[in-house]
Amino acid sequence: MNVTRLTEAFWPSADGPTSSGTASELRWITLFLSLGLLARSVRFLLCFPLWEDECFLAVNLIDRGFGALLRPLDYHQVAPPLFLWIELAMVKSLGFTEWSLRFFAFGSSVASLLLFRSVAARWLSGLPLVFAVGVFSVSYPAVRYAAEAKPYGPDALVSLVLLALFTSALSRPERSRPLWLLALLFPVLLGLSYPAVFVAGGASLVAIAVFARERAPLRSWVALAVCGASLALSFAFWTFFVAAPQHAAEASFMERGWQGSFPPVEKPWLLPWWLVATHASDFLAYPVGGPRFASTATFLLCLAGLAHLVRRRSHRLLALGLAPVSLHLLAAAFHRYPYGGHSRLSQYASPLICCLAGLGAAALVERLAAPHAARRSVLGVLLVVGVATIARDVTFPYKTRSDQRARAFAQWFWASAAAKEEVACARRDLGLDLAPGTFGELSWSAEYVCNRRIYAPASNRGGPDWSRVAPGRPLVCLVYRDPRFPLDVAAFDRWLSEMRTRYDLVGKEVFAFPRYDKRERTLLQTDTLETYRFASRAPAR
Repeated sequence: MNVTRLTEAFWPSADGPTSSGTASELRWITLFLSLGLLARSVRFLLCFPLWEDECFLAVNLIDRGFGALLRPLDYHQVAPPLFLWIELAMVKSLGFTEWSLRFFAFGSSVASLLLFRSVAARWLSGLPLVFAVGVFSVSYPAVRYAAEAKPYGPDALVSLVLLALFTSALSRPERSRPLWLLALLFPVLLGLSYPAVFVAGGASLVAIAVFARERAPLRSWVALAVCGASLALSFAFWTFFVAAPQHAAEASFMERGWQGSFPPVEKPWLLPWWLVATHASDFLAYPVGGPRFASTATFLLCLAGLAHLVRRRSHRLLALGLAPVSLHLLAAAFHRYPYGGHSRLSQYASPLICCLAGLGAAALVERLAAPHAARRSVLGVLLVVGVATIARDVTFPYKTRSDQRARAFAQWFWASAAAKEEVACARRDLGLDLAPGTFGELSWSAEYVCNRRIYAPASNRGGPDWSRVAPGRPLVCLVYRDPRFPLDVAAFDRWLSEMRTRYDLVGKEVFAFPRYDKRERTLLQTDTLETYRFASRAPAR
């Protein structure tokens, strides 16, 4: 395969690649898309237990309305307003379950998979397209965030919608329709995804350069100006007006947490090494990778892809690939948005990363002495990654065993307790903050609250029915304890004394929740759930 054909598809025509690909290439693309769809579906249908990061966000959907989601969120969470509203709409219509919380992420991931094939085919053809589709289809971050109640999966979909429309506009500058459509969509897309502004802003800068060079007609310039105004107003509306309370409340906390994900601009001599370390780690974890240079292979493939674009003088595609990431890096320099640190923060860039990796892999393969064997090896590795991801999820259908144990306890406890007792959570039902910080800081208490909402009978989700407390049906009060947050002994004693004026304390149990790391090797801490059983006093005769 002639590597000079790799990027012909993007610019000569708005109608797609110069050829539809060989039958073999089309079969491989179909195979990878099918494997990607299977991997995402399996992950979603396995219904992993909610893990703490999901619960930190999901707990805010239990009692809040749509307006209240614009206020600072519990557990130090920040999320795009429209994403939160969609999640709440899912919960209100389908109930608060693992399925409803993850349904939007799953739908976004499936749509991204199908849209990526279309967008990538406008940029690449032949073997690079096959490799790019393969990398995107089996990438572990994409599969993982297809089944997590977080905004990272939708980030990729929003990015692809923007890239599809900008690609159409840049391919034929005389056409203004894609830009008018972008102007209409910006208010929605930027409300769904915060990093969408990097893609929209970067592609807009590329459009200005292309239109100037191609001498685009006045109508296209007008459309681009309206598009830019829509982008600026939408960004200002969502960021500085609607979401301002969340950002203000969490700015210092998030800056401390992401300190290592900001470029060392105050020490510029460290910047080259920081860039290498960041890109060879989590930022480029496609199809697999991770911290401490675990993504070095993808980093090298992306460099090879960039080098090929430079040699071929594919300046437009090169600019479209680098401009969004450059804006992201600039925002990180001002400590406005972290760069690197985890692959979830680069989901918006995943289409560009996978295309560069696919292009770089194809360019390198064609330079080897045995290109046919090398092609089969790359395709085989991608298949193994996809199959291994599915096998891992089926074998270990949870993020950690601690999450699995917490859900199993909730499934047993709430069904058992509600059948014979009235159950009240001291914090959620009685409004008692007996250990300040336990409910609000980053604590596994969020997992306890979410599992209770899912698995407690509907009759107990709003608290106990006080009229049913009787000698044969005791009241059980729950106190969740995180060892990092000390008990307010005075407040606890006052509550216990007040309860004893009306009830007899007849029992106490303590359930331990050891929290281990992902490999079950290191005990992180042990949370406890204390249960206090109160019996109603029989009336005096």
